[in-house]
Amino acid sequence: MVSGKPETPEGAERSQLTRVGSFTPYASLIISISGVALVVAYMHQPRPTPSSLDAGFYTWVLFSTLCLLGAFATLFPHLCGRVAHHPEELNALRTSTILGVQVIHGHHPPCVEFRGHEFTLKGKTFCASCMGLLLGAFTAVVIASIHFLFDISFPPVAAFIGLGCVVLGLLYIPFQRTAFPLLRSVFNVVLVVGFSLVLTGVDMLSSFEFELVVIGLCVFWMYTRIQMSRWDHDRICRVCGFRCDRKEA
Repeated sequence: MVSGKPETPEGAERSQLTRVGSFTPYASLIISISGVALVVAYMHQPRPTPSSLDAGFYTWVLFSTLCLLGAFATLFPHLCGRVAHHPEELNALRTSTILGVQVIHGHHPPCVEFRGHEFTLKGKTFCASCMGLLLGAFTAVVIASIHFLFDISFPPVAAFIGLGCVVLGLLYIPFQRTAFPLLRSVFNVVLVVGFSLVLTGVDMLSSFEFELVVIGLCVFWMYTRIQMSRWDHDRICRVCGFRCDRKEA
């Protein structure tokens, strides 16, 4: 909750440290864009021997497992170190019980500066980005399953569409800070769906080893997205001159 008290010198010092550390997400962003360029360059190389069916199955298992772990993190952020509060410490509007398990779907400070980060549905508060990542993760698993399990091929252009989705999903935070929660959700869905399109698009043109490289890039792209999000949240709090639970955490 916003207390209405001006920020203390300690808080100002923490903000200064945030400014110094803001280089890290931009460095990650540069590396991520370089990874996109790497995939584009590889797509123009002579076609190697296609991966075997067994290799494709292993690719699907690894990618799907990572997507499901990501989906888990959106509902249990307190277990992943992303949220300091446990479900029982949050407002009932920000949590729900599903099959006896309490999940978190809203975790931003109840501050006007974060109004574009959450939306309300049937009296419950939801983090727009987390819900987008959750939907994107399940959609990505479906796309990967269609390709790797049912042997339905995607054209190579799918990889380029996926790369465009990745770039869009990464750049919207620093360059277009949308105030519309639904649009924020869409950008995050697009990002994760882009992962699956890149992977399935390069499958017919690459070796199993390069598919592992692409999966590694997907992990780093997601890491970059998390870094950019944290930077954006710190920026919002730095502009705000009042103390709250997030600053004191």
